Amino acid sequence: MNLTLECLPCIVGSFAKLLKMNILPPEQIDPAIRRFFTFLSQADYQQSPPALGREMHHIIREILQNPDPYREVKEKYNRMMLDLYPDFKEMITGASDPFDTALRLAVAGNVIDYGPQHQLDIMETVERVMGARFDIDDSQKLKKDLETAQSLLYIGDNCGEIVMDKLFLEHINVPVKYFAVRESPVINDITAEDAKMVGIDRLAEIISTGDNAPGAIWEYTSDLFREKLHNSDVVIAKGQGNLEGLSEVPYTVYFLLVTKCDVIAKHIGTRREEFVVKRIN
Repeated sequence: MNLTLECLPCIVGSFAKLLKMNILPPEQIDPAIRRFFTFLSQADYQQSPPALGREMHHIIREILQNPDPYREVKEKYNRMMLDLYPDFKEMITGASDPFDTALRLAVAGNVIDYGPQHQLDIMETVERVMGARFDIDDSQKLKKDLETAQSLLYIGDNCGEIVMDKLFLEHINVPVKYFAVRESPVINDITAEDAKMVGIDRLAEIISTGDNAPGAIWEYTSDLFREKLHNSDVVIAKGQGNLEGLSEVPYTVYFLLVTKCDVIAKHIGTRREEFVVKRIN
């Protein structure tokens, strides 16, 4: 997926949100803004949003002289969701269809995203997703594929959300599981450190995409990641960034997400703020 004009307000908005975190002293704000917009004036717009985000957040980290400016935000969301973990666990174990409930929670968790301009409320979304009809619903195909699978590659997305991924992984009975994270920090996307913090390493082998774009972009991924994607019986990818980077690979991937913008929604044939389980290829 390439960038569109509709992507630009979101890109600028994410930078403005970062400045509002008061990471920079006042005298550095003007130079930072000028460098940011100089970068945008020279950027390649014939690339995917996460590819531009990869470059943009490299510049942002240089401006801030901070390799992980969202560290506190990530830890906050992980702790918040871990506190809720027992309640969500009880919801699943008490459900008539634990797989469906765990899947719905995993989709609902995708609202925890510090990148897009408009965030959705997690608890409101959980309540809504429990009784909602998925606008694109390949969940039964996913369930059937998992029943016979020997290996699973699960490509994670954001902190906080990863706790919902943990709950879903606990209800996927596949012998070999891999969980893919970003190679190093970018926005609030998950790294190996975050995955271990919430206990994913007790459920799956943690691997890296090989890059720190805010989404697994095929051309930037490592040989190991590509090998796991190629050889795993089932591949699940969370969120818009992973969809933007992997929707055109010649492999079957199940994308789990909440649509957060009209561009993504139109691309996959739905509307904004819809729950989606979509099988591609």
